[in-house]
Amino acid sequence: MNRKQFIIATLVIFVCAVLTVILIKFGRRAQPEPLESIPPVVEVLRVELISKEFTIPSQGTVRAATSIPLMSELDGVVTEVAPVFQQGGFFSKGDVLLRLDQTDYKALVAQAESQLAAARLKLDTIQAESKLARQDWEALSSQFDEAATPLLLREPQLKESQAAVRAAEAGLIKARKDLERTQIRAPFDGRILVKTADQGQFVRRGQELARVFDISKVEVLLPVAVSQLAFLDPRFGVPGGSTSDHSVRVELTGSYAGIEHTWEGWIFRTTGGLDERSRMISLVAEVTDPFGLQQGEPVAAPLQVGAFVKAEIHGIERSGTFTLPRSAIMEGSQVMLVDQENQIQFRDVVVLQYDGGEAVIGSGLRDGDVVCLSTLEIPVKGTQVEPLFLNSEAHQ
Repeated sequence: MNRKQFIIATLVIFVCAVLTVILIKFGRRAQPEPLESIPPVVEVLRVELISKEFTIPSQGTVRAATSIPLMSELDGVVTEVAPVFQQGGFFSKGDVLLRLDQTDYKALVAQAESQLAAARLKLDTIQAESKLARQDWEALSSQFDEAATPLLLREPQLKESQAAVRAAEAGLIKARKDLERTQIRAPFDGRILVKTADQGQFVRRGQELARVFDISKVEVLLPVAVSQLAFLDPRFGVPGGSTSDHSVRVELTGSYAGIEHTWEGWIFRTTGGLDERSRMISLVAEVTDPFGLQQGEPVAAPLQVGAFVKAEIHGIERSGTFTLPRSAIMEGSQVMLVDQENQIQFRDVVVLQYDGGEAVIGSGLRDGDVVCLSTLEIPVKGTQVEPLFLNSEAHQ
């Protein structure tokens, strides 16, 4: 580099340095503009006092209210069975379901009748002899100072003959009863669950022939938490009084033939104790005439024994409650409120029940309170928000 080029480069650097100093010292500085704070928009709901009917969900399996084994009271061979004596067969009270061989029992009836006739004949004879003995004694009594002895008047023999007649009469009653028992009759209107005997089979006294159940009523055990009993009539399950006056209505829902159906039932009692594992108590729901046979025409959807059903138990109705979406309830049973200055406040509430996606509030709110339904990242008391009402009202 020659001398001339060096001088020019030096001058350029000097001029740039001077200009930089001048700009720094006398140039305008950019002033930062303040950022405008925009409050977040939150969804809110103005709550109103309502009257709420509480419902308790549960589920269970239908079972027979009355289920008994059909037993044989005699030994014998089954000689006849009714056409309805099949698994699932329906029968009416008094129907003859099976017959046992009557030959031996008819013979016992004839034998008892013969024994009774003989006992009565003997009694008649003793009575005649006793009468004659009394007449003879009365004719000769003037010759004796002593009274006639019972043996002389044949009184012991008379008592013995009377007892023999009574025993023979009892024997005839038993023989006829046994003959009647060879016809095994239905104890009620019912249906056969299990069949364990058939024609030609020899059965013994006390042997189970079938298991049957009463079709006039079925029941469902519905387990609920003990705390849920607070939503039922307080007189329900209390000893004394009429249970029908304090019964609880229940709606049972289940599937039959691929279609969902609903049956109405009533709860009159509990099982009386807690389940040792779940610590829950079971309400006993009853449904009368589940097959519609008492009405004279079968129903389209009978409530079958063994069916699984869901239940909605109708409890008490309580006024002065509020309902909120379940998501509005924070940890510790708190809710966020928006006050008149559109600021966040917190309030403790008492949740009576969670019903699906809804929370029923018993206390802690006032009529007209505005509850925040949105979730804030960091909820802080006093945070400014912009409310957006969901119940289509303007913020006043």
